[in-house]
Amino acid sequence: MKKALLIAALVCFAATFVQAQLLPEAAAGFPAQTTSLEYDALSRLRSLPNYSSLRKQYSGAGLQQAQKDLQSLGISEDQLSEVVTAAGPNGFFGLLAGTFHAAAATKEAAKHGIAPSALEDGTAFCSKDGTCFLFIAQEDGHAFFGTRQQLQAISDVRQGRAPSLQTNATFMDLKSRMDPQSPVVGFAPGREIGDWIGPSIPPAISSRLDLSRLFSNIQTFGYSVKLDSKAHVGLSLICSSEQAGVVLRDALSAASGLERAAAMAAGSSTLPFDNMAVESSGRLVAVSLDAPIQ
Repeated sequence: MKKALLIAALVCFAATFVQAQLLPEAAAGFPAQTTSLEYDALSRLRSLPNYSSLRKQYSGAGLQQAQKDLQSLGISEDQLSEVVTAAGPNGFFGLLAGTFHAAAATKEAAKHGIAPSALEDGTAFCSKDGTCFLFIAQEDGHAFFGTRQQLQAISDVRQGRAPSLQTNATFMDLKSRMDPQSPVVGFAPGREIGDWIGPSIPPAISSRLDLSRLFSNIQTFGYSVKLDSKAHVGLSLICSSEQAGVVLRDALSAASGLERAAAMAAGSSTLPFDNMAVESSGRLVAVSLDAPIQ
């Protein structure tokens, strides 16, 4: 998924909530082997005055390519309201929702010489670079995207021939801990946690912690955010063992205290995060914090 700083990515969303309506549909259609997933309320991000500068940083290369290919089907970026992007053994794929229509896309595809192909779930169109879009029959405004192989895998799931992500106990546990009213939610393998939150830890603190060792004990993690005057971030970190969870909890609690102490010593009230709370239960470490909206 995205390799941007987690806190910066989260606070870029508008301060209104939207329920992740697309997430249950994605979980029911994506293969059980899906390794990472993120729901984004694109309509909320688009409403920001600085959207044009944030677009490339937060939409991700894979989604940007999909949006480009959609243009050959007559579907513009501002017609997309929600997206669930995911990755698995076969690469990047996802599910889009918006104000587009399959009938209009079919006519536009014909103009560009893109022939339709039938799957059990609907009609698929594939671009020259191999990105395919499956328009779901009787669900206008919804389309899966990925390679033809990925779309077939999704079709197999939807037809009951293969297990869905709903059978993945780890994902369902993390999903149950996410706030469905959050404008962004997701989960990812533990190996990506450094790319998400590592840069947000000040050097004065990270120099005292063995981050690579701590993060290596995180098997997977989930995240969500709600916004008002601040970004209220929730993280659920699943560690390799209960002992690893205790070590991580203590390290993160210490990092919070050290950062506050450093700020006080410098006579500053500015913190990269506030109201940080860390607790553990078995292999799970739950983190909540507030980040300023810049």
